[in-house]
Amino acid sequence: MKRGAILARLIEAITVAPARSRPDELGRTCRDLLGADGTSITIENSVTNRVTLTATDSTAARLEDLQDVLGEGPGHAAYGAGEPVGSDLETDRRWPEFVRAALAAVGPLTIRCFPIRPGGRPFGVLSAYVADGRTFTESPQTSQFLADALGVALLNDPPTSEEPDDRSPWMSRAVVHQATGMIAGHLGLAIEDASALLRARAYARDETLARVAQLIVSRRLQLDG
Repeated sequence: MKRGAILARLIEAITVAPARSRPDELGRTCRDLLGADGTSITIENSVTNRVTLTATDSTAARLEDLQDVLGEGPGHAAYGAGEPVGSDLETDRRWPEFVRAALAAVGPLTIRCFPIRPGGRPFGVLSAYVADGRTFTESPQTSQFLADALGVALLNDPPTSEEPDDRSPWMSRAVVHQATGMIAGHLGLAIEDASALLRARAYARDETLARVAQLIVSRRLQLDG
């Protein structure tokens, strides 16, 4: 697809969608443009600040949850390198825990992750996957252009006056930060160590990071090592 057509589709997604649902509409638009089965958009991809802005389906969401919990995977790698990263789960050996967990959770997939870097420095990642031996319809170069154009759209999207609800990605991340601080204070740990302990607890329980954080904040899960 020509770059002008890509920009037109992104502009349309921003224009037609209400403010609260714009990230979801952008995610669906990227999925369609890439010929993917599903996509996700994450921002601030450091281990402690990573936010999944949107995921088009449960598989895309699960892949992001696993990377949140394990602190590894193609999205983390793309953000750190500032370059596209691909992964075929059946043959990839770079992130053994993520690959093992992803194969068990969603089966064999092909994943492509593109850093969102309109100004040169990444501030997020556009991830896409296909299943059943399918291939993406766009080249890596065009896909990276889409990710960078998406970054411009996100940076220039006017803020909404609506208050975030309890299901918003921002509220979920706030709860994770709160739980991390509670663990650090209770056990006398550095924030990085408390974050690692929280991820380990989520991994052991096979639950999302946000769910375990909510249990800790509501004091329904004991704070211990």
